[in-house]
Amino acid sequence: MKKLLIFSLFSLFAVSGFSQNSKPAPKFQAFLAGSKGGDMTVAEVKRIIDSAVVVKDEKGLSYPIARFTVGYRFTSTYQDEATGEKKATSDFRSQEYSDENKMSELWRESVKDNIKSGDELLLFNISVRLKNGKKMMVNQIGFKVK
Repeated sequence: MKKLLIFSLFSLFAVSGFSQNSKPAPKFQAFLAGSKGGDMTVAEVKRIIDSAVVVKDEKGLSYPIARFTVGYRFTSTYQDEATGEKKATSDFRSQEYSDENKMSELWRESVKDNIKSGDELLLFNISVRLKNGKKMMVNQIGFKVK
C-alpha cells in the first residue's frame, strides 16, 4: 500500500510538472502578398507572384522562413502520335526553396508567362525557424485561378 501511495504521488508531481513546462504551440498563418489563398484572377496572381512568403503567429509576429515548396498545377495539350488527336493532360511542377522567402525570378516569370484560368498555385511544406532555433511546419496555402 505504501508503495502504491508513493508511486501515485510521484506520478502526480511528474504530470503536473510536465504540464506546467509545456506551452501550447503558436498558431501560424502563411501569406503571399497579404493573401491566405483562395480564388484569384490571372491578373491578381501575376500581381502577387513577386511577393515574399510571410508567416505570422496569432499575435502578428513574423517568423523567418526556413523552407517552402511552390507547386504549379496546370493543363497542357499534346498530339497523340498514334491517333493524331489533340489531348489534354494535367501537369504539376514544383520547386523547393530553403532559407528564402521568395520564389526565384525564373520561376516567377514562368508563372506570369503561362498562367491561365483553371491553373492552381500551391505553397506547401512551409516551415519557419523559431527563436530557439527549432523549425515548425505551417499549413499550406493555395490559389485557384478563375
